[in-house]
Amino acid sequence: MNLAELGVERCRKAGYLGAVGTPTADATSFEDVGGLEEHVRGLKEMVMLPLVYPDLCETLGIRAPRGVLFHGPPGTGKTLLARALASGKAGGPPIAFFMRRGGDVLSKWVGEGERTLRKLFAQARAFQPSIIFFDELDGLAPVRSARQDQAHASIVTTLLALMDGIEDRGQVVVIGATNRPDAIDPALRRPGRFDREMLFRLPGLTARHRIL
Repeated sequence: MNLAELGVERCRKAGYLGAVGTPTADATSFEDVGGLEEHVRGLKEMVMLPLVYPDLCETLGIRAPRGVLFHGPPGTGKTLLARALASGKAGGPPIAFFMRRGGDVLSKWVGEGERTLRKLFAQARAFQPSIIFFDELDGLAPVRSARQDQAHASIVTTLLALMDGIEDRGQVVVIGATNRPDAIDPALRRPGRFDREMLFRLPGLTARHRIL
């Protein structure tokens, strides 16, 4: 039974199936990511190592960041790199990977979006080590303002609270990706939430050659 099948079975028993989805097993590896060698090296050191070898990192005083924010133009490898990080081919045991697009969490029913977020974080904790990847984060957590509806602001507040609860989540790292970092609520970029940020630039000539 592979990781995805195991996830389906465990989610069914836990009553999560159909609520927020199941972890995915991805065939993507770091070798499939071209032109992002510095990003790969940085993620291996600050995310991969603490997730896969928590006891060793605790002894050395190394801790994974609570969250990592990927930002840059579309098509620069943000989602691909997140999948490679969660793949069993990235080195070490498989890491459960939960991917959600920002708009997928939103709901017309009051309180449903917040409930989905809480279940997602609880499920990620059950499958730790795991990574929660929010694509199009600006659609989920835009800048709060007086003109924004209360329901959307409540979702942002819930996400902030869940990010603050990282100590209770164990080996769970949250990664967010966006093309518009200025559109994300600034509270998410404060220390203790998305602790690290990575800029994905358009590839240069050398990087394009490696991609090909």
